[in-house]
Amino acid sequence: MRKWSEEVLRQAGNPRVAALTTTATENVNSFVFDMGPRPGSALELEFDSTYPGCGEPGVLVGLSLGHGGIGFMVRLPDSLPDSEAVLMLADQLQEEVLESTHGDPAPLCPGHVHPAKPEMAGGVPSWVCPRDGKLIRSILPPGLTG
Repeated sequence: MRKWSEEVLRQAGNPRVAALTTTATENVNSFVFDMGPRPGSALELEFDSTYPGCGEPGVLVGLSLGHGGIGFMVRLPDSLPDSEAVLMLADQLQEEVLESTHGDPAPLCPGHVHPAKPEMAGGVPSWVCPRDGKLIRSILPPGLTG
């Protein structure tokens, strides 16, 4: 997941990454808040058990952009096929980068002023033009998937 995240961030314009973490967990619907500099000052919270996938193992990808930037988590349950996990990761990381750069389009859609968007094309997570649906390229290079 870390290599996938690094590749998506590279394609999204190499934003200033303050922190990038990938953590395997028994419950992707829980998350930990750092409550301060004291040892043992973390607090783990879980979503309501009615939330779909509650208690499902997976990987949490944490990202913080820029100095003092607010971090966020992408929750990728193990039950997601790799192709869907790549698509979800690309979509959420791109959204965070776009927000932190105030909308600088990345990856750029060739010939247009908007960013490409992550979408499945022929069963492969790919960057496509949001206007005409034209395939630009796959999100991950061969050998980095699976």
